[in-house]
Amino acid sequence: PFDQFGKQMVRAALEGCGAIETDAEVPAETRRIDLRFTPHETRASVPDYLGWLGRMIGSSSTLEFFHKSPSGDELATCLIKHGEFRHFLSRRKEPAPIPTQWVISSGRPDGGIEGLRFREITSWPSGVYEGPPLLWTWLVVVNELPVARNTLLLRLLGAGSVLRQAIAELQVLPADSPERVLALPILVRLRLAVPSDPATQTSDDQEFLMSTQDIVEIWRQEAIQEGVKQGLEKGVKQGLEQGVKQGERKLLLRLLRRRFGVEVDGDVERRVAAASAEQIESWAERALSASVAAD
Repeated sequence: PFDQFGKQMVRAALEGCGAIETDAEVPAETRRIDLRFTPHETRASVPDYLGWLGRMIGSSSTLEFFHKSPSGDELATCLIKHGEFRHFLSRRKEPAPIPTQWVISSGRPDGGIEGLRFREITSWPSGVYEGPPLLWTWLVVVNELPVARNTLLLRLLGAGSVLRQAIAELQVLPADSPERVLALPILVRLRLAVPSDPATQTSDDQEFLMSTQDIVEIWRQEAIQEGVKQGLEKGVKQGLEQGVKQGERKLLLRLLRRRFGVEVDGDVERRVAAASAEQIESWAERALSASVAAD
């Protein structure tokens, strides 16, 4: 009743001063969260190799990714969306864990940090900011993170020189290191998604291609070694030779499927299975620049 009194009194006071609308409708808009994470209740501890990323997702979380630093308005929109999502979860019949939001920005969003009163905190590495408590949001500025192995996975979400540095660090890790096993195939997949025509590539695309020009060959060699190991473990007389061929074919089909999707049918698979090692190598090189599978 007192809220109604306030609305009526102010409406009466403002009559003649301008347009007045009470109970103005806020149109619903479907929005999507980049990633939501809810840890298993019975899970073991977070793997050490996740580093600071593991600490971030210690409880229910949502993550929003910005390869280009968001403006103040874009960051504010993220916070509004998160508030609406928390409200939606709180009204469910079956209670759900209420998440904290992590915004990951490749660069420093000065307008958002100042306008939304984010503050850096000493218990986290440089580059991690906390918003006002009732906004339930933290901000990670990737290009301000310290260069250390426990920030590597986060720095792979950066841009420019930060991403180049992180990729270089990933390449020199041992082949069986968990960060490398996790990230290398995804980087190869991203490289294959970049348009092959230079005229349609952005500056980010071109810089990424330059930074990752060696990883396809690295991944290829590791796939070959995997095939060699499988061949030897089976005790096949020609295990080494068969293992190499198996690794080459496995890699080629993976490249083709990720680049051309449904064009890679049973006929393509049979041709790859019957091809010589020289033909496999030739096709693998062409797959990186071909526009269609037939090429």
